[in-house]
Amino acid sequence: MPTGIYIHVPFCAKKCTYCDFFSQDLGGETNPPISKDFDIYVRRIVSELKFSELGEIDTVYIGGGTPTVLPSFLLCEILEAVQELELTPNAEITVEANPGTVDLEYLAALKAHGVNRLSFGLQATQGRLLKTLGRIHTFEEFKENFRHARAVGFANISVDVMFALPGQTLDCWHDTLAEVIALSPEHISAYSLTPAEDTPLWAQLESGKLTLPDDKTDREMYHSARKILADAGFDHYEISNFAKRGYESRHNINCWTMKPYIGFGAGAHSFDGKARWESGGKKTNLHPNDLNSEKIILGLRLMRGVHESEFTPAFGKQIAKLKKDGLLASQQDRLFLTPTGMDFANRVFAEFI
Repeated sequence: MPTGIYIHVPFCAKKCTYCDFFSQDLGGETNPPISKDFDIYVRRIVSELKFSELGEIDTVYIGGGTPTVLPSFLLCEILEAVQELELTPNAEITVEANPGTVDLEYLAALKAHGVNRLSFGLQATQGRLLKTLGRIHTFEEFKENFRHARAVGFANISVDVMFALPGQTLDCWHDTLAEVIALSPEHISAYSLTPAEDTPLWAQLESGKLTLPDDKTDREMYHSARKILADAGFDHYEISNFAKRGYESRHNINCWTMKPYIGFGAGAHSFDGKARWESGGKKTNLHPNDLNSEKIILGLRLMRGVHESEFTPAFGKQIAKLKKDGLLASQQDRLFLTPTGMDFANRVFAEFI
């Protein structure tokens, strides 16, 4: 079975106020001077890729942090090492890019080094909301980067947007969706903001300087996005992800369906079908019951759901209860979340832990 690869680049021009991912803040410079840390880190990644026995690779995802805060020649060194691996025909190779950290030349270099999918982190189109989130780009910069990506030949572009932000109204959210849809990306990820503890945003919320939209508005934003994006030709294929037909994120689908993937870089995680481990750490073998739990929880994130008969022996009582409560439904042996179940997905998932 082919394996996926995740490569973590733990550097950010400026860390967002809501982010608790492993990354180093570079003080707000979108084009920081070449650092010895960059060079050392890239050499380590290239070496690990070169000497790992991986077999066939069908997806590669380079995330962070902000991969494109690296000088293009260093990110391209990683991509050259990727090209030396045993890639399947038409392997999906994704790079996350923050607006304002790339230009036409940078994007052309990525394309020339085998990248065939870009994931832009836009989050919102309104400047005041971007400022609240600690984003360092403008919507105009994003649009320019998007146009440049098309100009150099990228035909598979994903855009991340967020809702339920402090100060965000339903109209703001609809404006963001309309602006993004007008650009006609192939994929849109729409996430509800989940404040993480020990972040600047968390502190602002705790002190009362900022407030989040109420739960009713959060749900109105989510369900209106489902309709707006469906009307625009996007298939809702996972709780937070929408794609034009054939442009679903193959890397993420592999993760949600428990396919093997190997992580490279600080803080990256791996899964071989039976065990999980962090880069440089010990493997933790998962009990069959834990594997079963993960498989149904991750599988139910997909709109297509899971095969009900596969999980009835282990979770028959839980499934029956959730069906009775209107949170799960089934059809032709496929078990999936109802619209209400999407609103209470964490409650559903908790039943299988």
